[in-house]
Amino acid sequence: MRILVLDIAASKTGALSVLRDFYRCVAEREEGEDQWIFVTGTRDALKELPRKDIRIVTREDVKASSGARLFFEFFSGGRWINRFSPDVVFSLENTLPRGIGKRTRTVLYVHQPLGFQKIRKFSFWKKEERHLAAYQYLYAPLVDASVRRADRTIVQTEWMQKAVTEKTGTGKEKVIRIEPDVERLPEREADDRFDSRTFFYPAGDILYKNHSLITEALRILAVKGITGLNVILTKDEPLTREQVYRMYYKSTLLFPSYIETYGLPLAEAKQTGNPILAADTAFAREILKDCSNAYFFDPFRAGELAELMEKVISGEIRPGPPYLQNGRENSYSEIIKLIEGIGGADKSGDAAGV
Repeated sequence: MRILVLDIAASKTGALSVLRDFYRCVAEREEGEDQWIFVTGTRDALKELPRKDIRIVTREDVKASSGARLFFEFFSGGRWINRFSPDVVFSLENTLPRGIGKRTRTVLYVHQPLGFQKIRKFSFWKKEERHLAAYQYLYAPLVDASVRRADRTIVQTEWMQKAVTEKTGTGKEKVIRIEPDVERLPEREADDRFDSRTFFYPAGDILYKNHSLITEALRILAVKGITGLNVILTKDEPLTREQVYRMYYKSTLLFPSYIETYGLPLAEAKQTGNPILAADTAFAREILKDCSNAYFFDPFRAGELAELMEKVISGEIRPGPPYLQNGRENSYSEIIKLIEGIGGADKSGDAAGV
């Protein structure tokens, strides 16, 4: 079987990490008869291995501009992919190029929630929202069309599974939920003591991450005379993964973001048992459904967040028992099984269990 993995868009942060983790999972398997072709947009995205069953192809020309990317999506991409005669195309970039051969099975990984969330509409008229509006109104229809063409679509959460099926009209059996891996936190060290006046938010500087709500909540607390809090934001103070893990033990997690596919810090931090103050959203409710120490607030009402923070500071909200993760199969192994299963299925009908 020949499997082409498409991820030209990945070049930094989370998207590149996902590509590298999936590549690593494939590479850790014994060399076999299946051929894996990874198509990337930058030469240093993946490391070449001395194996006959794994090949890396770089398309820097497609990555060069948005125009080149659109041309690849609508016109040249499908024809170029067909030259490899793949049995399966697995796209990690939310979309599938048009023109892929009808006999080729397709699996799509959708991790961009902007087109499926209903909590906020972004405006082209506001400079700070323009790029988000472009994703929401121009890019999202490409994602929707790709879902309709794909033989299977993978999402990370139940809320996304429901949103994708409702918006695209795709049958639920074709939209598969595979929850991402959540790394088990290292053991708590002696100096990892919880501080009720320390709050932590690991998130990039993106509008919907909603940092401004924290700023406003701090103003409200200051009016009440509550000052001198230790609020650590990774957008201002980048931390290593090890430092992030240590902060989970020492602090209360703030998570005012209102648009996420999954929200990994929520799943990581709940292992400590420390309080979590999260925006009241479908994804947060889903991830924290088995967490006894989670508290929710309206992501557009700073007063609600300030009230919860005050309860943590006063000791009314305290750390609770840690959440113990249940062991399960590696998510990338699940994806590989899905790809291999659908690749072995007849295009006119699905294989049993696929």
